[in-house]
Amino acid sequence: MLTLLLVVGALLTLIFVITKVRKSEIKTSDTVFWFLMALFLLILAIFPQIAYVLSDVFDIQSPANLVFLAVVAVLFIKEFLASVEIAKLRSKITYLVQEIALLEETSSDSSAQREEEEVQSEVIVELREE
Repeated sequence: MLTLLLVVGALLTLIFVITKVRKSEIKTSDTVFWFLMALFLLILAIFPQIAYVLSDVFDIQSPANLVFLAVVAVLFIKEFLASVEIAKLRSKITYLVQEIALLEETSSDSSAQREEEEVQSEVIVELREE
């Protein structure tokens, strides 16, 4: 049962990643991670002895528990790294929004100043003509 579950999980992961890559919805680093995750599942499915040996070494009751523990741990780390990246991107977005606001403020100030200068030059021209 464990072998079947691992093979199905690995194949579904590969299919999902390949469709996302084709649609250009995933970064290369994420693609590598998911391919390695699927490879890990396939290796455990092909060589279940690895799970048995490691479950004995770490004194875990069942090889299935070891596999689920490993997968949860890896996904937990992946989620943490994604949270860090999201925090960096939020900070970058805030900075860029502030820069755009400053540029717009400067642009509106300079355009208002140009309009004022044009009005002043028109008044000067009118006064010279009189």
